Amino acid sequence: MTERVSEFGTSAALPLAEGDVAHKTAGDMLREAREAHGLHIEMVAAALKVPPQKLIALEADDIASLPDPVFARALASSVCRALRIDPAPVLAKLPGAQRAPLAETNRTLNARVVSDTPRWNGGRSGGLPSRALLTVVVLLLIGAGVLFWMPQSAFDQIGASVARLTAKNEGETMPPPADPADVSESVPTQAVAPTGPVGAAPAAGVAAAAPAAPASAPLAAVANTSASTASSQQLVFVAREECWITVTEAGGKQLLRRSLQVGETVGLSGTLPLSVVVGRASAVDVQVNGKPYDLKPVTRGGGVARFEVKS
Repeated sequence: MTERVSEFGTSAALPLAEGDVAHKTAGDMLREAREAHGLHIEMVAAALKVPPQKLIALEADDIASLPDPVFARALASSVCRALRIDPAPVLAKLPGAQRAPLAETNRTLNARVVSDTPRWNGGRSGGLPSRALLTVVVLLLIGAGVLFWMPQSAFDQIGASVARLTAKNEGETMPPPADPADVSESVPTQAVAPTGPVGAAPAAGVAAAAPAAPASAPLAAVANTSASTASSQQLVFVAREECWITVTEAGGKQLLRRSLQVGETVGLSGTLPLSVVVGRASAVDVQVNGKPYDLKPVTRGGGVARFEVKS
């Protein structure tokens, strides 16, 4: 008998004979080693800080009850170290044990890798990265750090600048509206010979010009109709200066993403909740469900306001 010292104390526990190992499972060897120390399975579980059910499953060779074979092998190694027994025979019985041909192949591959590794020659090695590569890596790390620590307001300002540039480019590519004066000049006039008395001609001209006066009335009616339609929307934006607005409804669909020009009014509705981002919040008036909405409490650094319309 040989006295073996473990973290559970000193006990007389003989190593397993080679013949016995061949006919026993990993769980049998672990259980016999624990019982040789006179330990209860819960004491071992408490020492290893694992649930007793996992040790019970390991000693019962119920590997399927454990998370995976790698965990089973790690737990078996921990038990062997705690009981001061050789873990090699136990690990050889568990799933995932490396076969001899595979181990030999790995040793051969490792030998080839070591032999092919460039040696230090005169204080220099051909396998070391070049100075240019190291410089690129350092620059990439610095750029990643700058992006990580950059405040959100900087991203908002960049987004506002991109939106303004996009709106400006769109405005330059669109053809300018036709001048009404040019249109009126391009329409040919046709002279009509008077059929009545000469004195009746001025009266006819006055009568023909009279219907032109009410022509501005339909324009005013259209303007009033568009204003009333905008006021009936869930959101109404009135730009006092140039600004940019993004409105996203539930589901991620963007209802509006562009810049508003001075004096422009936009009304829209969508599926609640509506997520709103306003750049240059001080330059726009907002109405929510027909009521003025104050953007100052929701405005952060850079003049960007963020809020949601939930009802």
